[in-house]
Amino acid sequence: MIAVCVVHGGVGPHFFFERLYQQVCEIPTPPARVDEINDRTFREQLIKIQDAETVEEANNAISSAGDSLNIIGALRYISRLEDKNMVVQTAADFYVDGRRQSALEQFAEGLRTLGLLREMREHPHVFYSMFVSEVRPLRARDLQDLFEVVYSVEGSNRRAAESRTMCFFMDWLIDIQGGECAVSLEQVLEFTSGASTVPPLGFPQQPQVTFLHEGKMLFPEANTCLIVLRLPIHQEYETFCQFMEEGILQAPCFGMI
Repeated sequence: MIAVCVVHGGVGPHFFFERLYQQVCEIPTPPARVDEINDRTFREQLIKIQDAETVEEANNAISSAGDSLNIIGALRYISRLEDKNMVVQTAADFYVDGRRQSALEQFAEGLRTLGLLREMREHPHVFYSMFVSEVRPLRARDLQDLFEVVYSVEGSNRRAAESRTMCFFMDWLIDIQGGECAVSLEQVLEFTSGASTVPPLGFPQQPQVTFLHEGKMLFPEANTCLIVLRLPIHQEYETFCQFMEEGILQAPCFGMI
């Protein structure tokens, strides 16, 4: 599902842990840490072994964790204090990495769909932000850079009105980012494209801004298939903002009783 979604221009997963992403991409990973163990009881048992100050204390702690250590093949009593770290590391490596190896192989096999895994392993830095990094909130600049503006002939009356409207639009996006409007940047993008985030591979065609010069066209319009945002022409910035916000907020209700 992830591979098909990514290849066909859907959203990125954005939920992989760093270690999981490295293992999927066959990048060497550092030794497992005790704090990566999510079993609280077992983690505390290993910490107790780790913190032991004598061989006797270490062996007593190992004995207390004997059942768990025996299951994973890490049970051994030590004769030197420094060997306690080997016991802890062996247990941590198995718990964090070893026990999920089979599941990891099946997961990686699924990512081979449509050749995604091959590309991830050849270009891990390219896919990193898509799989590991959290989704970054949209910024006004993101939307300003996203659209290609389709203007009328330069020097015409329409071109002058369109230039003024684009100034209104750019300022309005900045006001939205500043929390001064009733809509969000994600809602603006969703109104235009149907998606609240820009797909990792971009949209299938260049999003465009066009203009509604007809006098009765007060609200914005959009074609989500072609990804075209049509801006209404208004003389005042406040009026432009009012109708843009009302149009976007009411859009989900059009045609509903």
